[in-house]
Formats: sequence, structure tokens, C-alpha cells
Amino acid sequence: MPQGAPETGLLGALAGVRATAESSVLVEYGDVAAVRALSGKDAERFRGLLGYGYSDLAGHSPVLPELVGFDPAEATTALRVGQPPTWAAVLRMEVDVAAVEGKLAGLGGRREASGTWVTGEDNGIDPDGPLAEAGIVTGFQRVRVESGAVRRSVSGEALKWVTEAPGDKSLADDPMIGELARCLGDVSAAVISKPKSGLPVAAGVRTTPDGEATEVVCVPDENPKALMDLVRTNLEAPPWSEVLGGASVEQPADQTGVVRVLAPTTSDARVGRVLAASQRGELSTLFG
Repeated sequence: MPQGAPETGLLGALAGVRATAESSVLVEYGDVAAVRALSGKDAERFRGLLGYGYSDLAGHSPVLPELVGFDPAEATTALRVGQPPTWAAVLRMEVDVAAVEGKLAGLGGRREASGTWVTGEDNGIDPDGPLAEAGIVTGFQRVRVESGAVRRSVSGEALKWVTEAPGDKSLADDPMIGELARCLGDVSAAVISKPKSGLPVAAGVRTTPDGEATEVVCVPDENPKALMDLVRTNLEAPPWSEVLGGASVEQPADQTGVVRVLAPTTSDARVGRVLAASQRGELSTLFG
């Protein structure tokens, strides 16, 4: 089990996850508490930041307390690493351990000596039962519960990414994932994609408690100056002149092989444009 100082921010969350070929393919992070507070002030404007780090459960908040004993929308932070069919997730939140474990037992789960609850076969799909009736057919095969966190995965091996100390092989130390996370900075929601082929891209949104927001995109490149010129040209023409109006391009002072795009968000604009573009697979076109 990861030990030490409480995790803070995206990098802090990544520091508790073991870097593997599978865990580093895709990272999804949300400062759930910050997004919850912003949504309370302006639900429509910040709707695009909801659910990051627990996207498989985001639409099921109303039924989850009854089914599993907690509501992920009440978490402090959420992190999901890997991609289907192999992934693991961590919700940092205060939970009633006995109540959650009682729910898992009610779902037919059994508790292993390690403390992990097993509710199904590794990587299996459960088409029946209460979770399936709610539209959740995977993600609870392996669950570890403690007073400050719920860790879930589709398999015992993937669960180890988030339950065993990663040492110096964490995602924060990963040469690509860690650098892109540092480039994003203090974000409230983020996605980092490192495909087996193609351009790694990180997208996120920085926010302040009073509702200011900045969209951020980061990519690695061996020739940042040339790429920055290309990106500036792309930002001057549709669709990017409309999607990221007023954006600037820079090379972070302490990162020699990274290009960063920063786009301000007006007080009446919906936040999360770069995240939506990432979901649609469009961000790489900004850099090509």
C-alpha cells in the first residue's frame, strides 16, 4: 500500500501509481472537490469538468450509495489509469469501510487475506446482478477499501498498480507521463494519452476558486521552436481560432522538450474545451 505524505494534485496522485506499459497508456484525473465547488457556483459553465478520474461511474452517482456504499461524486480526487480492458482507479475520499465492505459482501464478494474484495473473475463482464442492472458491468472485480480511499480494478494484477508501493517506478517518474503532468501544472481535470503509436498529448484545465479557468495542452517535441511556429499558424485558422481563441504557445522554462498551449476562458464560456477535443481525438491536429 502506498505510504507517506498525502497525495496532492495530479503529480501527487501519479506518485502513488506504478508505471507499466499498460498503466501509462492513458491517465484521467479529477480534483473532484474543486470541480464540485465550481459546479455549485455555475453548473452549466463547469459541466465539462465533471466525472474525470471516475468516468465509468460518473452517470451512476444516484444509485451507487445504495449499491456499493459510496458516491464517487463526493470524493476529494479521482484517478484512473490504463484503458479497457485493463485499468485501475483510485478515489480519495472518506468512506465508512464497514458499510462499503458490507455492500461488497452483499454483491457476492469475498475478502482475501490481503484485504482485497473479489466480486468477479479477472477482466470478466458481469451481465447480471444489481450492478449490471444499474449499467455497471465491470470495474469492481477487485476492490480495496480504507477510511481515506477506494481502489478498484478489473483484475488483481492491475489493482497492484495502485495498492503496492511503486518506489522509483511511479507514473510521476515516468519520462513521458511525469513530464506532461508537470507541464500541465495544477489542474482540476486532465487527460494524458500516451498511445503505442502516435503523438502523446496532455490536456487539462487550471481553475481558481473564484471561477477563473485556463485550458492547457502539452506535447513532447525534440524541436520545440519549429513546433511552436506551426501551432501559432494553426491557432490563427479555424477550427482552432474558434475553439482556443486568444491562446498562446510557449516552451516551459524548465522543460526543454515540451510545448505548451495556454488558452484563457471568458467568464461566460463553457470550460473544458481541450478535454472535449481530446475525447474526440482532435487535439493532435493542432500540432500537425
